[in-house]
Amino acid sequence: MFADLHRGDAQTSGAVYSPLMLRFIFAVFCLFAMLPGRALHAAEPVTIFAAASTQQAVEAVIGACPEQAEVTCRGVYAASSTLARQIKNGAPADIFISANTTWMDYVTESGAIMPNTRHIIARNQLVAIAPRMRAPKIDSTAMLLDWLAADRVALGDPAHVPAGIYAAEALTSMQAWDRLQGRILALPNVRAALAVVARGEAFAGIVYATDARVSDDVVVVYTIPDSLHVPILYSMGQVAGRTTPGTEDVVALFKGETGRSAFRDAGFQVPK
Repeated sequence: MFADLHRGDAQTSGAVYSPLMLRFIFAVFCLFAMLPGRALHAAEPVTIFAAASTQQAVEAVIGACPEQAEVTCRGVYAASSTLARQIKNGAPADIFISANTTWMDYVTESGAIMPNTRHIIARNQLVAIAPRMRAPKIDSTAMLLDWLAADRVALGDPAHVPAGIYAAEALTSMQAWDRLQGRILALPNVRAALAVVARGEAFAGIVYATDARVSDDVVVVYTIPDSLHVPILYSMGQVAGRTTPGTEDVVALFKGETGRSAFRDAGFQVPK
């Protein structure tokens, strides 16, 4: 019956198609039917929700995505806590990069991140910064604490921002947290804390070492020992139910030399 229908069509159009030609036409039809899906892949970017402190490194990887992963990518940057809550509530992210493991645990335990995709991609360090024109010379922890107590101290909000949580832990270890109450200027993310110091709205701040490199308007006056807080580890994971074509290629890009170089160039320490 199928052949009869095709013969009828052929007679109506004035052409006669052999079975071989019909198979060829069918194969070409199937090939073109597959093309819209590939075009959608190219038009639908992989969305990366990343801690604000990683923006420089992540943007470098995003720039390599079209050529090396054959997909476009876009970044959304904020405090890890803000992004984690958005992902848990269904925000359209494909990949999450958190500035600490606590918020990655939060989204993993909620079922929003696939546990087997978690991977440590970098680590960081805390530093105390001052506006370039108001930078003191600090030679000891005692001098650091006296300086911090003299003015407002800009931090990521210690209630939820990883940089602020690490800073509060370090200051507590130095037995200075209670002393500085009333001096803390809690900001929505670490880049906001950097900006406040860069503008001279606060004469002291505690941020990541990588953030201090971003602005020419601040100076590092003290490097806070890693022993005073838990390790600052950046973890990456794929969002459950949001794996789009190209997502795994982008993850591989972050794990590979492209991602390692991008984070290293931005001042992060990368795992060997």
